[in-house]
Amino acid sequence: MVIYACLPSRALATEAALTGVRRFASDMQWEPVGTFIDIGQPLALPATQRPERTKALEMVESGTARGIVVPTYVMLWHFPSDLEAFTAWQDKTGSWVSSPWNTVALDERIGTGRLRPSRAVS
Repeated sequence: MVIYACLPSRALATEAALTGVRRFASDMQWEPVGTFIDIGQPLALPATQRPERTKALEMVESGTARGIVVPTYVMLWHFPSDLEAFTAWQDKTGSWVSSPWNTVALDERIGTGRLRPSRAVS
């Protein structure tokens, strides 16, 4: 799996900003194969303007990773068009997304058939 975050400043783009995400991945026995961080306000920066997000999605699409872990889902999508595009991408790739701070299962949250991943996946 890959780790992705969109953080509001370089000052937050430190190891401390992703400690909980890394701990969550470790607890789930997932091995991160890449970490991607965009700098910007997630609620103001459309997904198409986040180059590191694109790289994270490409890594999953290439088969190097099977899913993405984010601090919060809003970092992957906020605008309705972002959500539609992400859902279509998920359907195309069969990928999953998870977050330590979003407790609602993704399929319930965005209406897809995607389930939370099992342990020990890349």
